[in-house]
Amino acid sequence: MKPTIVFGDIHGIGFWKWVVAEHPTDRIVFLGDYLDPYFYIPSSQLVANLRNIIDLKKERGDDVVLLLGNHDVHYFDNEAPNSTRRDEQIAYRAKQLFGENRHLFAFAFQDGNTIFTHAGISQQWFEQDFGGDINRNIADQLNNPANEQQRRAIYNIGYLRGGCDNYGGIVWADIKELTDPLHGYSQIVGHNRVKEITERTSTVPDTKIIFCDSLYNLNYLQITSDDQYIKRHLTA
Repeated sequence: MKPTIVFGDIHGIGFWKWVVAEHPTDRIVFLGDYLDPYFYIPSSQLVANLRNIIDLKKERGDDVVLLLGNHDVHYFDNEAPNSTRRDEQIAYRAKQLFGENRHLFAFAFQDGNTIFTHAGISQQWFEQDFGGDINRNIADQLNNPANEQQRRAIYNIGYLRGGCDNYGGIVWADIKELTDPLHGYSQIVGHNRVKEITERTSTVPDTKIIFCDSLYNLNYLQITSDDQYIKRHLTA
């Protein structure tokens, strides 16, 4: 794998700029949720931060991966359920930004047997709700739903998140729904807040999941060229 920096949920935080400056040649993966902060950030700053991330993608192309989370899709897809803290003051500008640059974003990214999504893939969701094919590239399937069932399953919300589906989809899955992650893959996900980057292994061979929604605590993940996972802490 190309040396890679992974950021958990952004939610308006600008710490990522310092890390990118420290790792100018590494691939950068954003796990989504660019808006809807937990604390007050001026609207102009929120929109500017998202625009800066989009500009980084335009500048560096495939070396920057922009994934979509539940706090992103509700700004441009009318069929996506609304998340908490949706900000009507920036909704129009956010819809424009996402709409004009939709081709720069994806639901999933895959490098070998490592899959990056916003919230994670459970084996049950992939088999039963999404109806995926484990023998084909997983990210390709998630980014290009083949039918209405697959398209709708991406937005599934499980009971643990207040929904009515058995399992949450890749923008909504709860950490408690990921005790049986997709078999045979390493997953890198955000969405579920953790104090520090947390790795959970499975009894299934070659299966694990790493939770990275810890940027608010100045934590990010670095993956080296020999597939070592290093938990980093940003020191200002």
